[in-house]
Amino acid sequence: MLRFSKAWLVGSGLHRLSIQLCICLFFGYFPLVQAEENDADCSSSNPGCIAVGEWDVTIGLGLGLRSNPLEDGDDIPLFILPEVRYYGKRFFLDTYTGGFTFLDSGSHMLNGVVTIGFDQIYFKSYSIGNIAIESGPFSAKSESNFDIDAYVADAVSESHSPDAPLSDSDNSDALVELELEQLRPRKTAGLAGLEYGYYNRHWDVSLQLLQDFTNVHKGQEVRAGVSRFVDIKKENIELAGGFSWQSAGLLRHYYGIEDSEVEDTQLVYTPEAGFSPFVRVDWRRKIIANWSWQATVHYRWLSSEIRNSPLVGENSVLTFYMGGVYHF
Repeated sequence: MLRFSKAWLVGSGLHRLSIQLCICLFFGYFPLVQAEENDADCSSSNPGCIAVGEWDVTIGLGLGLRSNPLEDGDDIPLFILPEVRYYGKRFFLDTYTGGFTFLDSGSHMLNGVVTIGFDQIYFKSYSIGNIAIESGPFSAKSESNFDIDAYVADAVSESHSPDAPLSDSDNSDALVELELEQLRPRKTAGLAGLEYGYYNRHWDVSLQLLQDFTNVHKGQEVRAGVSRFVDIKKENIELAGGFSWQSAGLLRHYYGIEDSEVEDTQLVYTPEAGFSPFVRVDWRRKIIANWSWQATVHYRWLSSEIRNSPLVGENSVLTFYMGGVYHF
């Protein structure tokens, strides 16, 4: 059962009138690890290195959690994280992302990529979000449980002004109840596009331009970022930051509410495009033989258009994970 509080209409209109443009660090959405031209560079002390032309299959076993921003949405447990990766001279595969390299000048690279979206994971009891950690709002690296019984969500009307007089029904604490089945399904979208990357020994810079090619929402997504690699003795650390821009079509599919889904038109919500920045820290350390440690902390600030959705109750998403990784 879904519950939408009409009281939310009183104070939230001003927030929806503001557009927040976040200027932050960029993050390289391409994989946390990179293929090395020289196999010798892929030493046993670097558990995140993949040699060109070789398959890399790993499975992570540990404890982790991803917060669910939906009202009363269940947080997403992370226990087992499988990954399958291959980097050839042109073709590459990284678990749920594939691509082809059109141009590679050493430091500069232009790729065509195909991947999937992650916004749907919050609406499903089980999805790829249970077995993968995104490197950013979206990435080529390795978010989901949702309480299907009920949740309480605030509601907003596109046409309702915060200064307009409220009716008696608006002032009441009455809740409009909906069956979950009345909401249209939030489907997984396939995304394809181009990626430009700049890589050197310590820095990765990346820009991705993606389009939904599965006609799920027909929207676009732009991801950009920078990451810094630091090696301290046996510790491999990556510090990263970035943002994603998501089009109105994408956000309306996942976080919007259409008039066909509700009887009360005041519950209709139509978001516009928005920016969601993030920061991330990754740590890796070789243990023995085929085992290594891995820890990840990822924090994403949701765009104002997502935060203002009646379906959303949190301003951000926090993901953390720590465990052992076995390399086959």
